[in-house]
Amino acid sequence: ISQMTALVGQQIVEGKRIPFGFKYRTLPHFTKDDYSPEARGFVENSYLRGLTPSEFFFHAMAGREGLIDTAVKTAETGYIQRRLVKALEDLSARYDGTVRNSLGDIVQFLYGEDGLDAMIIEKQKLGILNMSNSAFEKKYRLDLANPPDWFKHDYEFGNELTGDKESMEYLDQEWEKLLADRRRVRQINKAKGNEEMMQLPLNITRIIESAKRVFNVKANDRSNLRPSEVVPAVQNLLDSMKIVRGTDEISIEADANASILFKALLRSRLAFKEVVKEHRLNKLAFDHILGELQNRWDR
Repeated sequence: ISQMTALVGQQIVEGKRIPFGFKYRTLPHFTKDDYSPEARGFVENSYLRGLTPSEFFFHAMAGREGLIDTAVKTAETGYIQRRLVKALEDLSARYDGTVRNSLGDIVQFLYGEDGLDAMIIEKQKLGILNMSNSAFEKKYRLDLANPPDWFKHDYEFGNELTGDKESMEYLDQEWEKLLADRRRVRQINKAKGNEEMMQLPLNITRIIESAKRVFNVKANDRSNLRPSEVVPAVQNLLDSMKIVRGTDEISIEADANASILFKALLRSRLAFKEVVKEHRLNKLAFDHILGELQNRWDR
């Protein structure tokens, strides 16, 4: 659109401005040693206004190069692809999780190094990396010794659980794990800086919103979930999500490395305060979400 209405712009041949084809000039229309933008292929007119003869010629030069380049690259990349397909066509993912060729030789111990099906992976925002410490604490920490106003008004067991030691222990455990997740993911993500979008399986936000629709959860509902139900249930779900089977040190480390990002996302999305305050989930909806996540993971 900009080329049609504003200007066509600089024409490039072999990655440079139009070179001198004649002696010290690009075309006979220009004086020798003319390095001005117009003489070196800058087209200041738009397609709407029309190009001058020299501009038209430079544009044709760049266009021809583009055409030839496309034709050559198509053949080259096509042949590269064919060789890759032929080299890899006997590979398959086996039931033990390994990737092997037709002779049974192991190519990868775990498909894609994380065992995840690329079809179910999509971009998801982690949302915990760029928060300040105070914002993170405000979002996820819940102090039952001195609970906020919403806890008593908008939560079914607000008065009952105020100061409850067992619940406080569960919430402290969850908080420590959330902090540990955040520290670990920040170390992993250091190279990307502030980038929060990551390629992860199972869109958790969509599953939660779907459950809220199915169970008719409204924004002003009062949740009937307790920390003693939410925190262990989420932990059990995370523990059951195994990628690398085995109890030896190497298998345990490989499993942790393959799932750290996804488990950090899951723990933050299903944190007690998020579930009760933000989503207002009841027990039925929460159990449905855990079951749905487990079913999709097992697939």
